[in-house]
Formats: sequence, structure tokens, C-alpha cells
Amino acid sequence: MEQFDALIKKDDSGRLTIVEVPFDARTVFNKPKGTIYVSGTINNIAYRSKLLSRGGGKFIMVLDKAMQKSIGFDGQAMTANITMSAEDLQPVRDVPEKPADITCGMDVLTAIKTRQSIRKFSSKPVSQDMVNTVLYAGMCAPTAKNKRPYHFIVVRDRHMLSVLARHNSNAAMLESASGAIVVCGDKNREGLKEFLYADCAAAAQNMLLSIHGLGLGGVWCGVASNSDWRELLIEQLTLPNKLEPVSVIGFGWPDEGKELNSRWDTAMVHYEKW
Repeated sequence: MEQFDALIKKDDSGRLTIVEVPFDARTVFNKPKGTIYVSGTINNIAYRSKLLSRGGGKFIMVLDKAMQKSIGFDGQAMTANITMSAEDLQPVRDVPEKPADITCGMDVLTAIKTRQSIRKFSSKPVSQDMVNTVLYAGMCAPTAKNKRPYHFIVVRDRHMLSVLARHNSNAAMLESASGAIVVCGDKNREGLKEFLYADCAAAAQNMLLSIHGLGLGGVWCGVASNSDWRELLIEQLTLPNKLEPVSVIGFGWPDEGKELNSRWDTAMVHYEKW
């Protein structure tokens, strides 16, 4: 691990907030080629990022808005104590160039009217092609100004699912789920929280409907702000500061049946004004 003091400042364009790394990162971290991913602390605030080469052995690191806020950067140059280590990120898996062309026989209105939350799942595995189809449905949701400020973290590891289930009684069903999709909002893409939550909610609804249409079962678990579960998600999934966990969708083959009741309620309908 390298430790140094460096100036945090705006770059020449005035758009980016950067740290100039005071050493040749390729030599120090023994990374002769490829992107250098790093992690450490800035004034004891944890970060994960990547270095950008400026040629001649010079590198910079860009700080996103969330990190700037965390360290109290107000646009004026400041000196910070930084620790930095290189890390080897696992390659992205199971993410094809495009999802498989899977369809279902359920029309959209039937899917909307008959979808219910499923909290009991069988041990039958869900194929990755089906998971990718669900993810693609989420990516087709409308967003404010088409910013698409979401990231989806797919959790299939049984130990991780168990950890998430045991720390939130309302998410206990994750213990038996085939997997979970953690819907996160990118605060750098969408600065308004109202739009961030709305965009992520639209994506979550699309995924829940596609799960039901495929014959699977799904359930939506909310992530309350300032909750211990939110902090657990951030820690266990190593979420960067820019990502806000908004909801968790558990999925699998259903192991329960539910009676379908009409949800039509005239008291909820108003015309022109209240």
C-alpha cells in the first residue's frame, strides 16, 4: 500500500476533480498494461476507483461528486492524505453482448393483473438466460431525460443470500431464493433523488412483471435510508459512493400458490381534482 499527501483540485477544464498520483503507478503496482484499479482511503474515507494515464508515467484519479461531498471538497484546492493499493477485479461474467431471445405466452395486462409477491421458492435452478431476460426488461424501463441511472447487481452466491436474509426479517425469503437483483441508483447520472428513486422503481416493476411472465416468482424488498440493512448492502457488495441501493428483488421458481383477489378500488380514482 502506498501512502502520500496530494492536492485535490479541479483539472484545467474545470469540469473534473482530480488527484495527481505522485509516482509511476505501472511500475509501483507492477501493472505493465491495462486499466489500473485502485482502492484505499482519502482522509480516512474509503474509495474504489481507477487511474487515468496522462502519459510519461503520470496518472490521475477522478473523484466523483459523492466522494467530493464525503471529504468536504468545495471546489477549492485542498491537501489530503491518501492511501492507495492496486486491486485485481474479477472479470464480468455471464453478461453477453445481447440477451437470449426468450418470450412468454402471457400478455402484458394479464401479467400486471395476476402478479403477486412470492416468498417461498423451490430448489430448481433459474437459468442465466432467464436472468438476463429479466435484467433486459429492467433496462427497457422509462427514465427521466433517458439518463438510465441504474445498475443491477445479481447475487447468486448462497452465502451472500443467507447473509442478506438473516439481517433483515422482511427479506428472509432470500435464504431460499435462486438469486436476487439489487437495484442501485447512480447519483452521478441523476442528481435529483426523486427522479433517481422513480427511475429505479420503474426498472424494478419491469423486472417483477417479466419474472412473473416467465413463470418465475419474485418479491420486492425495499431498502430504507439510514437502515442497518442499507449499510450491510453497501459493505457486502462493495458499492462505491455514487451508488444508492434502492431495492432488492428476490427470484426463483415459486413453491407456493396464492388466491387472486381483485384490486380495483373506486375510492382511489379521482377526475380533474380531488
